[in-house]
Amino acid sequence: MIRVRRESATRLPTRLENGPPPRTAIRAVRPADVDDLLELRLRNRDFLAPWDPLRPASFFTRSGQAEWVAMQQRAWSEDRGYGFAVLDVQDGDRIVGGINLFNIVRSARQSAGMGYWIDEAAGSRGHATDAVRLASTFAFEHLGLHRLEPAVMPRNVRSTRVMEKAGFRREGLAVRYLRIAGVWEDHALYAMTAEDFAARR
Repeated sequence: MIRVRRESATRLPTRLENGPPPRTAIRAVRPADVDDLLELRLRNRDFLAPWDPLRPASFFTRSGQAEWVAMQQRAWSEDRGYGFAVLDVQDGDRIVGGINLFNIVRSARQSAGMGYWIDEAAGSRGHATDAVRLASTFAFEHLGLHRLEPAVMPRNVRSTRVMEKAGFRREGLAVRYLRIAGVWEDHALYAMTAEDFAARR
């Protein structure tokens, strides 16, 4: 039987890493990350544009990133969402992306969505799969969630592979599910339950 546990926000771990030896870590975003996040967002703006919703120009400013970090910290304290920086441990904990658990639903559902992005220059090194596995550990072992529900555009081959490697099950196709780059896009719906996670462990 899976034990459901919801630790208080002050007791939740703010960093998880894989290994040994560790290659990737995820850490709660913090105000000191703003400049690094801005540099990454600017450098990856065109690379991420096909997979992101349209963002205002203000998002790509220091104040925009500071606002985003503050929003993540508020969500964390209110158990509404959990935003992490993805770190390359072997490169001095350099930030190489982000991963979020969002739309936390408690009560009978105990679920969350998941989204992530990785710096183009740090791609194909396993950081995305590592980050998804670490965020799954956080969700099931520390938040006591029962189900994670990422959604991936079918033509996003890299993210499809990440879902498969991380052990997520494809459950269906949601037609015109999210507005991405100004267009309503179909998304493949993936899921993992606490039972699936325990079996893989």
